[in-house]
Amino acid sequence: MSVAWFVVFVLLWTGFLAGFASLITNGRVSARFAQTVWRGAAVLSVLPLAIIPLLKLLPKDLPSAIPDLPYVEPAAGAVASASVNLQSAVSAPDWAWTAPALLGVLIVGWAFRLGASALGQVRLQQLKSRSMPHREQSIALPLSNLRLERAPLIRLIDGGSPFIAGLAERSVYVPEALNNPSDLRQIVIHECVHLQRGDLVTRPLERLVADLFWFSPFAWMMRRELDFWREAVCDEIASEVSGDRFGYARTLAYAARISAPARTLPVAAFILPKKRSLPKRLSRLLETRPTRSRPIMAMSASVVALALSPFALAEAGKDVMPARDDRASQSIVFEHAVLESEKAKITSKFGNRKDPFSKKERWHKGTDIGAPEGTPVYTPSCGTVVFSGYKPNYGETVEIAFDDGSKMRFAQLSDRDVEVGEEISVGTKIGAVGMSGRATGPHLHLEHWKKAINEETGETEYQPHDPMMAEGLVLFAGGSR
Repeated sequence: MSVAWFVVFVLLWTGFLAGFASLITNGRVSARFAQTVWRGAAVLSVLPLAIIPLLKLLPKDLPSAIPDLPYVEPAAGAVASASVNLQSAVSAPDWAWTAPALLGVLIVGWAFRLGASALGQVRLQQLKSRSMPHREQSIALPLSNLRLERAPLIRLIDGGSPFIAGLAERSVYVPEALNNPSDLRQIVIHECVHLQRGDLVTRPLERLVADLFWFSPFAWMMRRELDFWREAVCDEIASEVSGDRFGYARTLAYAARISAPARTLPVAAFILPKKRSLPKRLSRLLETRPTRSRPIMAMSASVVALALSPFALAEAGKDVMPARDDRASQSIVFEHAVLESEKAKITSKFGNRKDPFSKKERWHKGTDIGAPEGTPVYTPSCGTVVFSGYKPNYGETVEIAFDDGSKMRFAQLSDRDVEVGEEISVGTKIGAVGMSGRATGPHLHLEHWKKAINEETGETEYQPHDPMMAEGLVLFAGGSR
């Protein structure tokens, strides 16, 4: 994946996930349900990029089929044209600096996020070193309800917002202004809920999505929503454990009034920085209206996300080469014409052309050879059939991988005479000319895909090439060009 496509892909993918998560969690829903939805969105946002390295390790019995991008379908054509234009722009001599410049910006952003995290840790340690132990009477806590063997220590700090931290020994840090037994009990219960639920471990992982994709506003939206729903879940549990929902809400409001949120500390603060979060948390605590989980919407969104994941993976890990696709590096010899017909002729060439349906400029990844319907189509060299079936817009299609790693797609056939996995020799009839897909007349749509080194990424990928420029390839015998 190029640097430019990485940025575009992340923006589109995180935007889609954040939009669906917002739709599902809008309204009066359970806090636990909303947190699960947003956690799922965060995981799905990084999952495609995490899976890509594993794809290269998976062997295949056959070479992979050619990427399935319709050559005349408007929406896919627009995407393909945008991709080609983007790749051409960033690889052109006058714009060759854009790729390293964009990569440099990304690296600077990641370095800044890493520095901000380190600074937060330094400030946290300084705040902890200045804290004082709470020496007044112990606070009665329902440890059995919290499923804790012992209560964490309580330490007082000058200001900020209450939080819990510590590795070997957990401590709750509370501003001196909140050193009131009733408020202190509510705060400690809230922080114990964080401890019991494992938020001290999961919170840093949840916030990584914004550190990795710092340039995406949707990633920051996920981070904010995860922070809010984490506290909302603890509010629900802590208010139930304390047995005083109104007292808990009063402590929350009082703490917000006298505390300044610790924005740069890598911990879950009792009061969130955003002002609008407090009224929302209080309304959830004080409302008696029952919540709903919207399982149907959650399942529908999950199905859509899973359905789109292959497309995200395809673009993110585009043209990952399976092991057996590198069977040989020698060149092949084309020894047979693709068509034998005196009436054959080129009707549409490779490259930009006016789409016969939309009448707009579209990128054409192959060459169209017009011929009478039923004209036999032959393979010009020996190879392996990697696809034989119907494709939208392409119609009946056969794809063949040759020994040099290149591949050809024969589309718009009226019938197919070969099956997937079949080893075919030179001059084998693979089908016949037709117009089984999106077409204005009978013709053969021929694509030639070859391996090439992407100058921007240095990776090997398949790219479409002009069949008329293939050395030794005879498109048709007889007829006129």
